[in-house]
Amino acid sequence: MTGVLETQVHKRATREKIQSKILIVLTRLTTQSSSLAFAPEAVLIKKLGLNDGQKWKPSYQIRQALRRLEKKGLVRYQRTAHGWTACLSPQGEKRAERLDAAERIKIRKPRRWDGRWRIVIFDIWERRRAKRDRLRHLLQKAGFYKIQNSVWVHPYDCEELVAFLRADMHLGQGVLYIIAEGIENDYQIRKHFDLS
Repeated sequence: MTGVLETQVHKRATREKIQSKILIVLTRLTTQSSSLAFAPEAVLIKKLGLNDGQKWKPSYQIRQALRRLEKKGLVRYQRTAHGWTACLSPQGEKRAERLDAAERIKIRKPRRWDGRWRIVIFDIWERRRAKRDRLRHLLQKAGFYKIQNSVWVHPYDCEELVAFLRADMHLGQGVLYIIAEGIENDYQIRKHFDLS
């Protein structure tokens, strides 16, 4: 029974990840060109990095994700003589902007490191696995170093990023931000960040 539940949770997390990526791709495409209100299937497949080697065909995954996004009121989905097209609804635009902002946030590197470590620890329930996986992805993308699955470290100030992620993903007390003077046996971490 546990294995079945884990599989269902994993499938849901994968679906939500694809849906989030589609929202981000659609908002980036429409901001690049106001005339590009609709994204063709081939563009989405390329931008999402999907390939035919996967269990399900990319076009099937995208259509399923778009149908779910349409049910949530985030995407308008239409068929035309040349195939199907999709664009963001006003609600979808707001959601996509928040997701895109999280993807683009950068941590500024000061001229000199202050010798302190910024540690992010989180405890997110299994039933919220999609959010937990997204948080890990965003921390990795922001340049954090993984000490354990739920413990990530960075040498530079990133409190603003962590506060944004906590609020945007509704994680509340599930995420803890720590500033530490040192970490035991930090040689590998220093090497990762190119710190002497």
